[in-house]
Amino acid sequence: MSTDKQDTSVANQRTAIAAYASTHHMVVAQSYVDKGRSGLDLEGRPALQRLLDDVQKHCTGCTAILVLDVSRWGRFQNVDESAFYEFLCTQHGLRVIYVAEPFTGGEGPLHAVLKSLKRSMAAEYSRELSAKVFAGQARLVRAGFAMGGPAAYGLSRMLVDASGKPRCILKPGERKSIATDRVRLVLGPRDEVAVVRWMFKQSAAGVSMNDIAKQLNQKGKRPARGGASWSASTIKGMLDDERYLGKLVFGRDPSRRLSQPDPSQPEPEPIRMDHAFPAIVTQELFDAAREQRELRSRRLTDDEMLEALRELWQREGRINFHLMATDPNTPTSQAYLHRFGSLRAAYKRIGYIQERDLNYGDIRDRIRVWLPSVMGCVREALEDDGSTVTQEGRMLRIDETWSISFHLMQSSQVGHGNIRWIVPRFRSTADILVGIRMDVRGERPLDYLILPAVSAKTWPDVIQNSPDAGARFYLFDSLCILRELATLSMGVPDHACDG
Repeated sequence: MSTDKQDTSVANQRTAIAAYASTHHMVVAQSYVDKGRSGLDLEGRPALQRLLDDVQKHCTGCTAILVLDVSRWGRFQNVDESAFYEFLCTQHGLRVIYVAEPFTGGEGPLHAVLKSLKRSMAAEYSRELSAKVFAGQARLVRAGFAMGGPAAYGLSRMLVDASGKPRCILKPGERKSIATDRVRLVLGPRDEVAVVRWMFKQSAAGVSMNDIAKQLNQKGKRPARGGASWSASTIKGMLDDERYLGKLVFGRDPSRRLSQPDPSQPEPEPIRMDHAFPAIVTQELFDAAREQRELRSRRLTDDEMLEALRELWQREGRINFHLMATDPNTPTSQAYLHRFGSLRAAYKRIGYIQERDLNYGDIRDRIRVWLPSVMGCVREALEDDGSTVTQEGRMLRIDETWSISFHLMQSSQVGHGNIRWIVPRFRSTADILVGIRMDVRGERPLDYLILPAVSAKTWPDVIQNSPDAGARFYLFDSLCILRELATLSMGVPDHACDG
């Protein structure tokens, strides 16, 4: 439950579940409670995650899972995700029983339709509520009130009553306790205001963000919320923050709202309220600082990038990630990676020989042959089964209805003999994303990470050499499941699959 409403309180859910268990001669062995948690996604549900983990480890000792109703299982915005977690439990021998639903205990077509409808209703309720909450928040922003989140460095949150009369300055972490009270932004401590203005003046004068951070650290100035030191990324975030102009900006990221606009229409612009509170810097200074940053980040030629790298090498006697990140005259390592394909290639162009072992790059070159090999095998198998397959780069499109994207996963050592595989944040329109997990030497695939795009929020970030239960759920010894999916998309009887 996300709020302590009477009808969904934990106590009431326990009572209803206990009554059902008693009537059906069951004993409640253990409980999994997500109190004060939203049911929108699995990430915010530690108890549900623990339940699914126990189910996969076969350590519950139970035969059924009792839930009050479909909405308590979750208000997942993709109803297939809700069904997916239920199916996971069923596959491991545990029925999921919704004790307050009319389809409790039923397995027929009508019960399946009712369950699907209830899942859609649970998701739609959250979307409608999100739209109402957003509309109310937008109205308050237009009235000059701040919506949640900490104040920026140099600003403070002032609590005011319903008539607008100031009550007090809220400390970090403090919140309003009276529903009719509101929060306004006001100028913060004088020394912080002075630091912000100095920062913008330095940027407008052409000083790099790295140098600004370095000077602030040397002066002993502490960043907001107890940070240890200033960094270039912190400075950049502040120099881009329109709140220093006295503006309130709300709804900057529409994708974070549940109630999505019509995809055929352009995304709504963020709500901006000018002159909502006193500005720290003028619009002229803000624009001048931005113009100087854009001049510094202009696109360099290949020769200019290589010359900057060569000068760093001559000046420092070596090159590494830290030196590249902190030197104001050298582009980042990511910039060299995108321009030259790898840092090794850039180093080779200037004649720099790295001292540390470069086996990682050699293994990366070795595993490249596996991508076309695996894709070719999958394509041949699907075509043998009768599917129509077309290839576009890393992607296979099957029967013009769904698609698969393939990616190689190279291992890396993280100390003390531990090995991990980073799960990339795939940016593709594929329906299924296949990660080919290569062995340490890059000689063969260990297994395959098969990730449905609709369940992106539940994907693991890292696969360890001893994968946890959440990661094991997505790991397969073969790609036979892709043939089974293709069979379903064709609507013909299953083909035999020997792995």
